[in-house]
Amino acid sequence: MHGREETMNSDKTTQAVTVKEEEPGLVISLQAVLSNINVSGNKVISFTRAILAMCNTGHAALAGVVMHAALSQEGGIEYDVTDALSRSRPVESILPGETVTWDVYNLILTEHAGVASKVHLWGHKAVLNWWFNLTAWAECRPLDFMIPLNTPTSRWRLRWSPAAPPVDEINLSIEIVKD
Repeated sequence: MHGREETMNSDKTTQAVTVKEEEPGLVISLQAVLSNINVSGNKVISFTRAILAMCNTGHAALAGVVMHAALSQEGGIEYDVTDALSRSRPVESILPGETVTWDVYNLILTEHAGVASKVHLWGHKAVLNWWFNLTAWAECRPLDFMIPLNTPTSRWRLRWSPAAPPVDEINLSIEIVKD
């Protein structure tokens, strides 16, 4: 019986190694990208955007790609924005080297009801100096697989704040959240 247990453990180890080798080559990141935003009075200011990116770093195309994400404002309700990601930028498949991106500020405006209503009233200033939490992971499958594979979950905290000294510029802080 003892020998049988060793064989079963060995099989589990082999399976774990096999699954590890078959993990998708998707890398999920959050990037600060310099941009502009229109504000009241037809004025344009510098605004650093948070861009959620998914890149296929593998050597094969991936199908059935679904980016999952959740957003929350500090101390607030978490909103699942997975459907919004699919609606705004559907991804049927992703080729090797291809990157798909989403603008987190735009996601907040369309999917976070509380923040969106504040931005409607006070403009971009409604998001300043608040921490937002973003959690993201993706599922996909290599073209020759039937079972979907998942990427590790990534978590960040981000905050927009005015540049110092006050100028017409909004900076972005991004922190990686470790489990």
